[in-house]
Amino acid sequence: MKAQEIVGRVRNLPPVSQAALRLVTLLEQPAISNEEIVEVLKCDNVLTAKLLRACNSPFFGLEEPVASVDQAVFLLGHQQILHIVLSLAFGGAMSVVLPQHAVEAEDLWRHSVTAAQAAECVTGAGLSVDVEPSVAFTVGLLHDLGKLVLSLALSSEQMAEIRARVALAGMTRSEAEMDVVGTDHAEVGGELLRLWRLPDNLVQGVRYHHQPRLDSPCALSVVAHVANAVAHEARSDQCGIFGSARLDPAVRDRFGLDDSRLSDWIERLRSQFEQIEHLMHLG
Repeated sequence: MKAQEIVGRVRNLPPVSQAALRLVTLLEQPAISNEEIVEVLKCDNVLTAKLLRACNSPFFGLEEPVASVDQAVFLLGHQQILHIVLSLAFGGAMSVVLPQHAVEAEDLWRHSVTAAQAAECVTGAGLSVDVEPSVAFTVGLLHDLGKLVLSLALSSEQMAEIRARVALAGMTRSEAEMDVVGTDHAEVGGELLRLWRLPDNLVQGVRYHHQPRLDSPCALSVVAHVANAVAHEARSDQCGIFGSARLDPAVRDRFGLDDSRLSDWIERLRSQFEQIEHLMHLG
């Protein structure tokens, strides 16, 4: 079964704000301005209301109530606002309850937000790829969206077969999906982003996050790949076991990702867990 067929089966994925999708396309610009962010957000009353409620939460500890998007951007900075808006916009879709498929939606969303923070961390701390931090955050947030789509499109029996092959046959999740369905969550997620008309580098970054492309046009797949591995490791109880199943040896060698650097990223990410939990539960 092809990725297009899988995506075509899904009818009940919660809609994503058009303003948020427009904002993602703006991230391609070398320097997105506060004014551009404000203008996009003002086109979506619901997203604006959720943003203001989030900004006025005790977590940010602002002395004065935030009454407008302009004020929110001014007080928190556009990078923080982008984190909040993207988490609000995609959190509803990524947190769908799917008991019939035994999918832990909250775990998937937690991993996605953790990977988003990891992607931003690694691009700002030595991973030599030319990627804007906000774009890195976005690819981390969306890299596993295909898992949700597969869970909505496949039968309980197919999902059980995928889990069994991971648990009993020692396959990776992607290998098991390819074996059972003929495609995997990375390809499916990339196809969904293509249909949403998001920038091609995001589409490719998600599509190839388990098979990272080392050439420059697909550099975002490297960011997504490393962020996924770092996010998994940061949430693991077995610190320091950076298995080759998660981190491609070619990526590790090409970018000089020794254990010391990886451990540093993991610890930085763990220090952000409070913020990650806050972003998870916005809205």
